[in-house]
Amino acid sequence: MKIVIGPVRLSYAHIFETHADLNDNQKYSTSFIIPKKQTKTVAKIENAFKTMLADKEILNKLGGKTKGVTLPLRDGDTDRSEDPAYADSYFINASANPDRPPVILSQDREEVVDKSEVYSGCWVQAVLNLYPYDKGVKRGIGVGLGGIRKLRDDTPLGGVAVSSDDFADDDLDDDDLI
Repeated sequence: MKIVIGPVRLSYAHIFETHADLNDNQKYSTSFIIPKKQTKTVAKIENAFKTMLADKEILNKLGGKTKGVTLPLRDGDTDRSEDPAYADSYFINASANPDRPPVILSQDREEVVDKSEVYSGCWVQAVLNLYPYDKGVKRGIGVGLGGIRKLRDDTPLGGVAVSSDDFADDDLDDDDLI
């Protein structure tokens, strides 16, 4: 099932190059932070889960039961309590296989060429592909990453920001400035 969510905030964005997941598989991946006050987006995701779990074909793929099925919408206040970016928010992780990179677009719906334009911390819309999985012990709904459209900038998450003010001449000798 394909759904479009947003505005949501990108976090742990590995969207231009693959990154090893916990099983050492190379994937494109990201986490989407959804403020709890965005009830429309949260309701859209929860309704998609309800629709999927009511579908007999999907239910069969999940072993015929909804009990014990893992849903991918998680609470940032409990599951990422150490990270202030996830406070008062939900989040959903999504990934794509190396042979299916996500489409990354600008606000004007043009392909993003400058990779620095879309980063962890900016606000985006996302196209997600929800699918059932049953791996014996683990059953649930997975989230495929189809595409991202940047909406607006915000403070980058993670890392350390560097500005021109960080470079002071006080620590340099005159002959260092040749």
